[in-house]
Amino acid sequence: MDVKTQNRNVPNDLLRILAAFSVVMLHSAAHFWYDLPVTGTEWKIVNGYDACFRFGVPIFVMISGAIFLDPARRLDIKRLYRHNILRLLILYLLWGALYGLLDCYGYGFSNLSWKEILKEMASGRYHLWYLPMLVGIYMLLPVLRSWVLQAEKRNIQYFLALFAVLQVLRSTVITFVQNGELLHFLELGEIQMACSYLGYFVLGYYLVYVGIPHKYYKFFYLSVLPAAAANILISNAQSARDGIPNGGIYDSFGLFTFLIVVAVFLFVTDRAGKHRWSGRSSAVIGEISQGTLGVYLMHIGVIELLEPMGVHSAMVPVAAGVPLLALLTFILCCGAAALLRRLPLVGRYIC
Repeated sequence: MDVKTQNRNVPNDLLRILAAFSVVMLHSAAHFWYDLPVTGTEWKIVNGYDACFRFGVPIFVMISGAIFLDPARRLDIKRLYRHNILRLLILYLLWGALYGLLDCYGYGFSNLSWKEILKEMASGRYHLWYLPMLVGIYMLLPVLRSWVLQAEKRNIQYFLALFAVLQVLRSTVITFVQNGELLHFLELGEIQMACSYLGYFVLGYYLVYVGIPHKYYKFFYLSVLPAAAANILISNAQSARDGIPNGGIYDSFGLFTFLIVVAVFLFVTDRAGKHRWSGRSSAVIGEISQGTLGVYLMHIGVIELLEPMGVHSAMVPVAAGVPLLALLTFILCCGAAALLRRLPLVGRYIC
């Protein structure tokens, strides 16, 4: 692998690693998010972490968009279904069943009927929603590539403008609305093709292969700290008002999270792409990157298994406990993923 190839791969690898760690951080922070009093200092600390590390899933989707909409990439529909879609479906069914069995173990197998056990195995776990969502986008790829690669620049910009207004801006406004009639009116503005992760998918392609003027990079970089502060302060205020945790403002499609997502994506693709990486460095980064899907799949289970051992985000003051738990979980998941994906024949269908 030559230096140019390394430089082309490293930004995506680094983005995957950052996205995976972001997801682990937010779930480490959210572990006791519902249990702590919203007016307490501990809740505000874990909520702060949760509000700042919401960029993981959008970044994952943007990476996929940049890869699968690459003009130089050939799309073979049979290979898409056999190689990509089939793998995601198997992963969803496998890990859903494993998490169901983990729940059954917690309930006690002797207390459950076979019907209840099978129901738990079919229910899976909340974070696995990402896999069928990605399958849906992949199924659209033959049509999506034809449009994106032949569309004029202004037509793609029009689609992204719809995404920005009808999804990002509308979602942000909704978090402030308490009037039922106005909320109903705003919810009518949801247009599925523009109001979904498809927007982030196309945005990933656009930023890499079309690009925005470099003068706008500074705007996104400078917006990170104010955006993070806005996520934290608004969430704190709304939670205190409601008396229960309220993180609606920092949803993946919230305006302030959107600004952080774009800033992280631009910074890594720009800076990492210009850096000359040594063969050893790029190999290490690539190895960790290959385990990030496994990290995503396993991290919830690892967090749950560590808790009975006394290892959780509140084992020390949460300001240190959340990142410590996230780091430990990330390392354990990377190690497990490295072993599992090397299993002959079945490795790629496990993680």
